[in-house]
Amino acid sequence: MKEFLVNHIDVIIGYLFGAGGILTAWTERKKRRQELIKEETQNQQQVVDLYQEALDDLKKRYDEKFNELETEIKQLRTNLDLWKSKYRDLKDEFESYKNDHKITQ
Repeated sequence: MKEFLVNHIDVIIGYLFGAGGILTAWTERKKRRQELIKEETQNQQQVVDLYQEALDDLKKRYDEKFNELETEIKQLRTNLDLWKSKYRDLKDEFESYKNDHKITQ
């Protein structure tokens, strides 16, 4: 047995180191896979954060634009009332002028 071990020590050592290399490679592969999963999870979280930030910004922009448009509508309504009033005044003035000068159509 001793003679067999002495004659084949190089083969035995090769198998031991080879098995160790395979075990190391398997461990490294598992570790790398876990790192990839972790990185993928982080990337997905970053994408979710970016979308959330975009949605928050979009809501803020639309709220600001809505308020601007609401203000503009109020201003336009006020202008419309002003022009209606001017029209009525001019119409009344014209009717008065027609009656004073007896213009008939």
